[in-house]
Amino acid sequence: MKIAILEDEMLHIYRLTQKLSAVLNNLGVTDYELKTFKDPAALLAELFIPSEQNVYFLDLELNGEKQRGLEISKLIRQHDRYASLIFFTSHIELLPVTYRYKVSALDFIAKDSPTILADLTEDLKLILQKQKSPASEMFHLQVGNKFLNLSFNEICFFESHYSNSHASILWLVDNREIQIAKNLHELEKQETRLVRVHRSYLVNLDNVEFIDKTNKLLHFKNELTCPISRRKLKAIQEQLQSKKTP
Repeated sequence: MKIAILEDEMLHIYRLTQKLSAVLNNLGVTDYELKTFKDPAALLAELFIPSEQNVYFLDLELNGEKQRGLEISKLIRQHDRYASLIFFTSHIELLPVTYRYKVSALDFIAKDSPTILADLTEDLKLILQKQKSPASEMFHLQVGNKFLNLSFNEICFFESHYSNSHASILWLVDNREIQIAKNLHELEKQETRLVRVHRSYLVNLDNVEFIDKTNKLLHFKNELTCPISRRKLKAIQEQLQSKKTP
């Protein structure tokens, strides 16, 4: 595992480094490289070779610029579609802003949070699990010159774009929505695990919690919903039942 920390205050660098070392030790991870940076330009000059082994911890506010870390995250994501990005900041009020940058950040941790060790432990467990996931469990999308790389189990569904027949909207389990430059027909050909439940929706059935047959809605584990067509209802119900049967 390769870890980089971008933080402009030495005290916070020291604290985060100590906590990360403790968590990694508890998880039995001994083979890792950790670099720290105070200057964004220095970090960008030494970005790791793209890999799922890479983890970047980024402070949102750098040298008085509250969203500088977000800007850096976009440059990192353009370089490395596989890396895990974690924001570490004093500005919890900026949490909603991070979603607009669409960099697929793994987490957003407040520096003064009493649960930092627990948060870091859960994040690093997820990263280690992702690194062990076989390629078949991953979902890859190329959008122009950018890439989206995520576990298939992060997907809830794709929805037809309301105004662009060549695009669609991807909804994830963390309730993020991402515009994709592919329509449902193209996605259906690319990924056979996606199921057409409606002319405007492709679904990952693994994340469906239950079917509301009265209102013809699929309910997902994160409380998202999408419609299901009347003629698809019985077949989808049978597929869901077969998934639950050992």
